[in-house]
Amino acid sequence: MGRGSARAREGTARRRSREDGPRIEHWRPEGMEGLRMFRVEDMTGPLSSYSESYGVVSILQGACDGWYRGAVRTVAAGGLKLKEPGEVHRHVRVHAPITLQGAAFTADVVEEAARTLGVPRPVHFVPVEGGRAPRATALATAMHVALAARGPVTRELEALVIETLTEVLTTCTERGEVRVHERAPRAVRRARDYLRAHVSEPVTLDALAAHAGADKFHLIRAFRAELGVPPYEYLTHLRVARAAELLATGMTGAEAAHAVGLFDESQLHRHFRRILGVTPGRFARTMQRQHRPSSARVAGLACPA
Repeated sequence: MGRGSARAREGTARRRSREDGPRIEHWRPEGMEGLRMFRVEDMTGPLSSYSESYGVVSILQGACDGWYRGAVRTVAAGGLKLKEPGEVHRHVRVHAPITLQGAAFTADVVEEAARTLGVPRPVHFVPVEGGRAPRATALATAMHVALAARGPVTRELEALVIETLTEVLTTCTERGEVRVHERAPRAVRRARDYLRAHVSEPVTLDALAAHAGADKFHLIRAFRAELGVPPYEYLTHLRVARAAELLATGMTGAEAAHAVGLFDESQLHRHFRRILGVTPGRFARTMQRQHRPSSARVAGLACPA
């Protein structure tokens, strides 16, 4: 059969899929207690949902009008929806097919985080209008992209989930604008020094917070406020910088990755290129050329005047 027939079958499959309704998935990230994920793809008609958990939902594609707390609000791609236990969310009109992904946190997890952060309980979210909470929205989107991969929960991903929940609780709740604790700069310095001293070792967020003398929720927020990045991103920068030094001495990429505590050379390649803009191999070749004596210099050394 020709290429046209294949396209026709593909189009029929897409139409059939839409007629059957949206694709809905649920899963639990391995190693993350109190968190359940859900994803809805290609939703073309209004749906209603009841929330039993606290939800942080990112709108990935499309746009719709939804009923929420007595009013109809429009949400679109790039937007953030927050849910509380006991609430009903009802879509009124779909402007463009919706794809969304949500993280459902148990009440115990959210209430404990709120208690630690000093956010009034029970937790009540406020509607997140467009542009109201840009950092919370950006963190939630990054969290959902990472969780969509369905891979093992790394320490970096765990920290991203905690940072997202912290930002949502401190900026998107009633009276939830929480100031960083006065001890934060000291805790950040202790955490920074700890990461520098343990750059090649596995570091857990709990161990880092214990050494810093702060809870992990405050520490992540304060660390970003002081240094511009969360702790694990800071550790990644340290590791890339150290790997660059090792590559310059002639060490291979695999050896450098192992020496700085990364899983393998591919992980080093990914972080190296993202942070420094070049691959480890290209960086190493450049450094080797810079340190290799030129032929003229070699001749001069061999035959002094």
